[in-house]
Amino acid sequence: MTALEGLMYSFQQEQRETFRSRGITPVQYFVLRWLSKDGEANMSQLAGLLGVRPQTVTPIVDSLESSGWVRRTRSTEDRRESRLELTPKGSRVIEAIRASFFETLGRALDEAPAPSLRTSTEVLQSATSALLRGSSRAARARPKPR
Repeated sequence: MTALEGLMYSFQQEQRETFRSRGITPVQYFVLRWLSKDGEANMSQLAGLLGVRPQTVTPIVDSLESSGWVRRTRSTEDRRESRLELTPKGSRVIEAIRASFFETLGRALDEAPAPSLRTSTEVLQSATSALLRGSSRAARARPKPR
């Protein structure tokens, strides 16, 4: 655990520098990354993801929109609802940041022997699968909002 915590801490330091150099906050990146995976979302979904009230996400979305990274449109089903989608510029920012992260991690792992990397990869994949199984069980057990 200590080694994993050390890796995570070091990587977070690298992330902060990458975010700072690209003029993006960790929360903004998190939202963009989520939109890149899920396509689009509404403000309530985003608030739920971040664990905040819906009005709290408005300044975050405003900043993403003013940077040209997301587009906000009115829902055709409910005119009160805003839909968010990633723009091509937002996709490029996500890809550039991810490439920077992979490059950083690649440099850090360059000196590790290949057999150790294979074993470490298998362990991390197994742990990821176990965590995902646990989170999907927890999500199914959670009561649905009304």
